[in-house]
Amino acid sequence: MTALARRSFIGIAKETVQGTYVAPAFYVPITNPAAADVFAPIRDESFRNNDTVLQGLYQGPGDSTVGWDMMAYPDAIGYLLRAVIGPDTVTTTGVTTTLSTNCVAGATSLSLTASVAPNSTIQISDTAGANLEWVGITTVTGSGPYIATVTSPSTGTKFAHTAAGGAVVSQSTHTFAQSPTAAQVSYSVTKYDVVVNSGATSTRGFPGCKVSELAVKIDPKGAVTFAPKWIGWLSATQPNPTPAFSQLQPILGWQWNLTDAGAASTRGLTYDVTLKRTGTEALHTSNGQQGPREVFQGAFEADGTLKAIFESDADLSLFLQYTQMPYVCTLAQPAPSGGMTLTLTHSRAGLSKGVVDATSAYLAASFDLSAIFNSTDAGAMTATLTNFSSTAF
Repeated sequence: MTALARRSFIGIAKETVQGTYVAPAFYVPITNPAAADVFAPIRDESFRNNDTVLQGLYQGPGDSTVGWDMMAYPDAIGYLLRAVIGPDTVTTTGVTTTLSTNCVAGATSLSLTASVAPNSTIQISDTAGANLEWVGITTVTGSGPYIATVTSPSTGTKFAHTAAGGAVVSQSTHTFAQSPTAAQVSYSVTKYDVVVNSGATSTRGFPGCKVSELAVKIDPKGAVTFAPKWIGWLSATQPNPTPAFSQLQPILGWQWNLTDAGAASTRGLTYDVTLKRTGTEALHTSNGQQGPREVFQGAFEADGTLKAIFESDADLSLFLQYTQMPYVCTLAQPAPSGGMTLTLTHSRAGLSKGVVDATSAYLAASFDLSAIFNSTDAGAMTATLTNFSSTAF
């Protein structure tokens, strides 16, 4: 029977030991999933007194490739940033508390059992995550209960909330930075394809996966997208999981703010950057197995392209004079959409190509940009993510 492809899904989990499969800890909303076991064919082309070249075909060593496209969901992209850049340091840990009293729809003040940071965004939900919403608050007064003043949206809360069984969560801040001694980390990637026959297993687990590259695209006309490519061990059949997907809103391109060569700029049109672990490879060694001994990640690099409205020779001069300056991309949601942020920082970046593009109705400047090692980033770049997950990715 023909099956609906949209019922396929991907789950991931960090491994303790590379290659030891771990059931999904998080389910990623994705498009274009692709996962395959890849074997090197060994051809027998020996001469055997006939006029045929191929005398035998044998299955050689094998490993796996996994990839997908996804919008930049703030609770999902942390896994990918950890996998390709390096360890996550939680610099601000959010508070998880509750409402001390029920509130009505349109409430402009909330009574909380524990204090949260003023001038921040908080997440409110009822039992089992029902009536999920986000509001921006300014002042927090009192000493239990604590009264938080809601200013965004100006109309107050969207839903009425019941104190019993609900949750109020403030944001945590995650910083991803390179570390030569702790960069390597592996994940189990689980791919479910629709069960056609009742009782059949249609799930394969791909253990030992490491990211070889992660493409990030920012365009104010669309959603920010992430596209990881993984290399892993050979897959195996796993029990069919029951997925649960987050309700967080993705980060959108129009929420982008650009700092170009140390100054704020509103001229950015698109920014595409690929984060790579160059030389990532499945190592097939003398382990007596068809699968790899390990998947090895190489050194980090970040290269991209920046396109901006061309208004003067200032940007072009940066390229012509080979000036190496900071480039910072900050994406910030409005509070009612979640108020979560993502910042990609290249504290030192060089422009390897710069042209004035006259192919559209207005002049644009197009640059090839590469992040360079610097002491501020302790590498080529850092990423900072604020969301409602308080534990490190």
